[in-house]
Amino acid sequence: MTPAATRIERTIPAIRAVLAEHSPAESEQFAAELRQALSLAAEDLDLARVEAVLDRWRGIAVMHANRLTESEQAQIARARNGDLTGLSTRDADGNWIRL
Repeated sequence: MTPAATRIERTIPAIRAVLAEHSPAESEQFAAELRQALSLAAEDLDLARVEAVLDRWRGIAVMHANRLTESEQAQIARARNGDLTGLSTRDADGNWIRL
């Protein structure tokens, strides 16, 4: 059974907390990128860069908070070696099939 995933809110404090716990160096990088995006937004009033930073770093935080299991890591190793057994894909009709 797969454990429930840890959800990370798309907020600055939530992202910083996860990064600080799991990867302090990345937490500092996130803060620096966010400060730069906020500085540019203060000039042109365009929040698109801030939104992009939040999207990118939330994804990284989610990966840190939800580490792959040994089984998932083994499956990735097998797939890298060309063994796709156990993975799912869609057939020509759009139905899910297990390889």
